[in-house]
Formats: sequence, structure tokens, C-alpha cells
Amino acid sequence: MESYMEPIRQYIEAHREDMIRFWEKLVNMQGSSREKEKVNRVMDFLKESFEAEGLACRLEDSQGNANVLIVVDGPDRPGRPVILSGHADTVFPEGSYPEDPFRIEDGKAYGPGVIDMKGGITIMLYAVKALHYLGYGERPVKIILVGDEEIGHTGSISSRILMEEAKGGLCAFNMEIGRPDNCLTTGRKGGVDCHVTVHGVGGHVGNDFLKGRNAIAEMAYKIPLLQNLTRYEEGVVVSVDVIHGGTVSNVVPDLCEAELDIRYNRVSDMDPICQKVREVCSRTFIEGTRTEVEFLSPMPAFEETEANHRLLDYVNGVLTKNGFPPFGSIFVGGNSDASFLAAAGVPTVCSFGVVGTGAHTKEECAVVDSLFERTKMVTAAIMEINDYEANWRK
Repeated sequence: MESYMEPIRQYIEAHREDMIRFWEKLVNMQGSSREKEKVNRVMDFLKESFEAEGLACRLEDSQGNANVLIVVDGPDRPGRPVILSGHADTVFPEGSYPEDPFRIEDGKAYGPGVIDMKGGITIMLYAVKALHYLGYGERPVKIILVGDEEIGHTGSISSRILMEEAKGGLCAFNMEIGRPDNCLTTGRKGGVDCHVTVHGVGGHVGNDFLKGRNAIAEMAYKIPLLQNLTRYEEGVVVSVDVIHGGTVSNVVPDLCEAELDIRYNRVSDMDPICQKVREVCSRTFIEGTRTEVEFLSPMPAFEETEANHRLLDYVNGVLTKNGFPPFGSIFVGGNSDASFLAAAGVPTVCSFGVVGTGAHTKEECAVVDSLFERTKMVTAAIMEINDYEANWRK
């Protein structure tokens, strides 16, 4: 076992209660992505917490949603930084839970964002604390925290800031939810939301039926054509998931709205599939109707690359010689900010946070012991990161 591993274990074990108290305070500060002031309160708390450890911190204006927090440990150290990333927002508005909802029962922690992803933030802070305890000073460690990941950064420039700050990084660990199957995520589908709006002409069904132009009927022509754009075996999915239209049963509907979820495995797939959606929507089946298309929250694919797998191999090499089981690799359909890190040219693995289940539900819970184990793992991986640059990142 490496000489640094025992001090890491000693430090984390000695600070278990401190870690839980910090995690508890963070979870109890409720706030969803669109509650800018509440998420900024969390960002201010985190800035104070990292500054208390001696890290250089600054808040960047996202120009729409909560601030982006940039934290650097050792900004004057040589070399490219190791990137740790995550988000401080949750899907739950304040009031979704009672006051101070964090609790631990039977070895599991519960509360809004306990895994998604305030556990991951706790790991970041205490990994840095452990590195300080060990006297680490090899290269910078940069932490990037956004406040609007759960809404895909809609209405802000957070994703742009994330990419700009990640550029030049040696490698990145995105601290999203740890998977129960003990896999790190080496790729994810990209995604974009699409809103289709058909404008028709209203009219009384009994008296003005021929004057009406049925927006729902026009949308009905388009839906199977949109669904048929799916090429599942190629990783492209177009799914019509929400429909709104009409007012009462005796009026020809003058408006119909549909919400689509579009997913793809490759960055190069995004523009072509969006263009095909536009082409379908540009066809008019009922004369006198008009269709609008809007694409929201585009996220590039987190492509599964050789560089990501080399980073995973490096991590597994560190873990196995220090007594931890190696991670598997998985490609998943859900999005995360790992996509923007990879788009910035940084080898990335995702899902390095606390292990748990029930994200985005009131049953969200985390395995408490995974908080301590993952902190040890991340700290160990950073301790040997120069070996990664010398032997793995080629």
C-alpha cells in the first residue's frame, strides 16, 4: 500500500462527524435551479467554506441564473490543473421538504440533493482538506460549481463559463451521483429539448367548422414523422413526450403545443437531427396552420473516448493497489455537465460522487459510508496524478 494511503484513511476517519455536519448543513439549505437567490445563498456558503481552507475563490455572474463558483487550490503551482466539478442546485424548490430535512437512518442519508449532488460537493471539500493534511503541492486543483445544471443552464451562460474554466485541465472528475453498480461513467448521450407549437384557426364546431384550422390535427400529422426520426441503433432518439391543445369540446383548437426530448450519442449528431425536426415541422398538412420550432438547453454528447478510458484505467490502477475494488465503465442516456468538460478537451469520468438512489424523487438517499470511501478514492487519485500525466495521458 502506498505511503500516503494510511494518512488519508486516518484523516477521513478522524473527520467523519465534521463531514456529516457539513453535508447536513448543505442539504438543509434548500433551493432549486430557478430560485436564484436561494442557490446563491448556497454558493456564498461554499465560497466561505473553501476560503476558510485557504483556497482562491471567485463568483462569476451566469447572466441569468445563480452564480458560478470557481475555486483553485494552489493557483501558483506549476502544471495543468485537476478539475473537480459539480452543481449546487436541486430539482426541489424550497418548501418541498420540511425545514431541516436531512436525516440518517440505517446507514442511509436522506434529503433534497443529498446525492444530486451535495454529497459530491462534500467530497470535493474534504478531499482538498486531506490533500492539505498530506502536504500536497504538485499542481493546481480547480473546482467548478454551477447553480443551474438541473435545468440545462437554460437562460444563462453557465455552460460557457464551465467550458472556459475547464480548458487546459489535465483531467476531470465530475462528482455526480455514484452508481450502485460500482461503475464510473465514461460517456453519456447529449440532449436537447424541443418545443413545437402549431397555430391554427379557432371556430365553433357547429357554426364555423369549415373556417377552423385544427391545430391538434396538424400536430397529429407531424407526431409519427417526428417519432420516426429515431435511429435507436445509431444512438439517436426523438421522443414526443408532452402534448397540450384545445380548450373545450365544441371549439376547433387554434393552438397545440408539443415537447420533445432529443438524444444522441455523438456531438456530430446534434445539428443533423435538429435540422430533420425542422424539416418535418416545416411541412404543412392543413392549409392555414403555421408551426414554430424552438430548441432549448442543448447539451453536447459526452462521447465515450479512448482518453476517458485511459483516465479510468489510471484511477483503477491507483485504487486496486490501495485496496479498493476497481470501477467498471458504463455509457448512459442521462445528461450531466461532464459533456461540457469533455467538449473543452479534457479527459473526463463522471459519477464519482456518493452512492445512492432515488435522484429527483422524495426517496432520494445516499449510502453514508460511500461519502468517506469516495473521498479517500478521489484524494488518492490526485496524489498520484503526475503519474497519470507521465504514463497514461498519451
